[in-house]
Amino acid sequence: MPGLVVATSVSPGQPVSAGTALMTIESMKLETTIRSPRDGVIDRIHFNEGESFERGAVLVTLVEEGR
Repeated sequence: MPGLVVATSVSPGQPVSAGTALMTIESMKLETTIRSPRDGVIDRIHFNEGESFERGAVLVTLVEEGR
């Protein structure tokens, strides 16, 4: 099922803590906030605001701090 990136709340290189809001997505007319599962640093945001993605797509890549 396709989704849409409504907003991104972080940038590559930004350190985040577990629970930090990363982005807001919309699917089936419902908005959901995607939160960081752990502490780390944003390595890459794979979709920009307004872009669609398919189910199972990687939205954000998070790496350990210091890598």
